[in-house]
Amino acid sequence: MARDYYEVLELDKGASKEEVEKAYRKLALKYHPDRNKDDPKAGEKFTEITQAYEVLSDDTRREQYDQYGFAADEDGNGMHQYQMHHMDLNDALNMFMHSFGGGFGSIFGNGDDGMFSRRRPIAGDDRSLHIAITLEEAFSGVEKEIESGRLARCSDCKGSGSEDGKPPVECPDCGGAGQRRMVRRLGPVQYVTTTACNRCGGEGSIIKDKCRKCRGAMRVRESVRKSITIPAGVEAGNRLRIADLGDAGLKGGPSGDLYLIIDVKDHRFYERYGDDIKCEITITYPQAVLGTKVGVDTLHGPVELKVPSGTTSHTVLRLKGRGMPHLRNPHRFGHQFVKVKIDVPKGPSMKERSLLKKLRDVQGENRKFKA
Repeated sequence: MARDYYEVLELDKGASKEEVEKAYRKLALKYHPDRNKDDPKAGEKFTEITQAYEVLSDDTRREQYDQYGFAADEDGNGMHQYQMHHMDLNDALNMFMHSFGGGFGSIFGNGDDGMFSRRRPIAGDDRSLHIAITLEEAFSGVEKEIESGRLARCSDCKGSGSEDGKPPVECPDCGGAGQRRMVRRLGPVQYVTTTACNRCGGEGSIIKDKCRKCRGAMRVRESVRKSITIPAGVEAGNRLRIADLGDAGLKGGPSGDLYLIIDVKDHRFYERYGDDIKCEITITYPQAVLGTKVGVDTLHGPVELKVPSGTTSHTVLRLKGRGMPHLRNPHRFGHQFVKVKIDVPKGPSMKERSLLKKLRDVQGENRKFKA
């Protein structure tokens, strides 16, 4: 059941028309859906407030409502005297805009140009570019020259879009407002919808003589070359921001940025896991049994790795601090993990076979293994 309209607007029955207007604006702003996106009931409350205002702001309908209440919709025979418009949220929003004389931009304090105006400076778009480097370059850091395409401010018209820098003229369709107002009626109520002017796109002005170079677009495509430093420790997927190398802004707006996306090529020997490096080496069976020292390549240079006696296949040994530098702390390094595999020759020489037979005899040919 509908609530009393005066109760909805928090007014006394004898409230003046100015008080009705003031109460509606206060409550409509408070419960507007754009300000209450997390409240699913805000739209319903906003519509109720607007419908109450629709009746109480109209002298004839208010008089009927004061006299008959909601029964004013029907005559004594139960027939409708007039159709009261039961609005939905879209109707409520349109009436709200009309009540405030413009778009949401002016309502919520975003200036005087309204929601459709495009006269303010517009920031340029960001751009992105992939660049592939080697693991060694990611380890040490590297200087690279890049080439990127972007939209740059037209040098002929200085970004105005007009030939010889002539200022744009007032749009003849909207008279410089940048908006078109369409009027429609629902029952006794007149609604006004504001939309952007089709001819000027909401600018309020048009370029009469367009620049020959940019054809009025204010920007032209260009290719930019720049030398950049890729820091040590980067890994695949990291993004480096290069300020102001994106598209130029419009009407004095700032340029966008270029984001350099790092791709690291696969390495024939190393695998990377964050700041750590993994690799594999192969040793002989005697080396595994007796223990040994072997030379291992690292990104820091070759080092000597001690393999303990009795090392089994797939044992992983650690070279502390021989991994990648940390991106935000280049003096801190990860580790290098070395997986040891044991070489089993498929075609041993005669001498090797003779020695292996003797080893077998020593260990016992029919040696049993416990589960």
